[in-house]
Amino acid sequence: MMSEQRAITFRGVTHALGGDALSAGEPAPDFRLWYFNKGDGGGPIGRDDLLELGRPMLLSVITSVDTPVGKIQARKFEKLLRPIHDDVTAVLVSSDLPFTLNRFRETERLKHLMGLSDYFDQSFGRAFGVVIEEPLILARAVFVVDAAGVVQYEEVVPEITNEPDYAAAMAALKSLLPQKPAGQKRRTAPKRAPAAPKRAPAAPKRAPVARKRPAARAKKAAAGRRRR
Repeated sequence: MMSEQRAITFRGVTHALGGDALSAGEPAPDFRLWYFNKGDGGGPIGRDDLLELGRPMLLSVITSVDTPVGKIQARKFEKLLRPIHDDVTAVLVSSDLPFTLNRFRETERLKHLMGLSDYFDQSFGRAFGVVIEEPLILARAVFVVDAAGVVQYEEVVPEITNEPDYAAAMAALKSLLPQKPAGQKRRTAPKRAPAAPKRAPAAPKRAPVARKRPAARAKKAAAGRRRR
């Protein structure tokens, strides 16, 4: 049975998509993407390599980082991922060369999105059904895959110059994060210490020194003369 022909538009012009459509609830197909890091070289990376981390995964798919909407999509997801980046794996997938992706990540200071390239043989685009047959570049799409490798959310943007639904994608991703224990109490600020008294109590007055009587002084002086 032949798969249904699918397409997207670029400024109103229709372009056919290659590969089969992928729906939520299906296992994420295997793929091969390419990375490059300065000083450490580069190479291929696949689905199982990313799932090895045991975390839900966001796949943000763009045509190129050198397009205006591609830049916007990368920047917006980078910002949205900040609060949860330790609990997820997030990947920016594009048709750029691995070197171009690495340069873009450095220039934009992206810390939460890994840059992976589908330039070599469109392995990812065909597996996920998002490669534009001519000129063999990726369409705009977002996929959320759980830690077990099952697709939980997918969006292929019908018009490639439009942005994806960020809120829906992030809601799907956050729904896969472990919930905090129900009994965990929220921290409360300590009560304010009582204010110190405005004025310190006055120090007690010095006790008066008792004066010796004149008769006692004379008697003491006489006793001193007799000793001499």
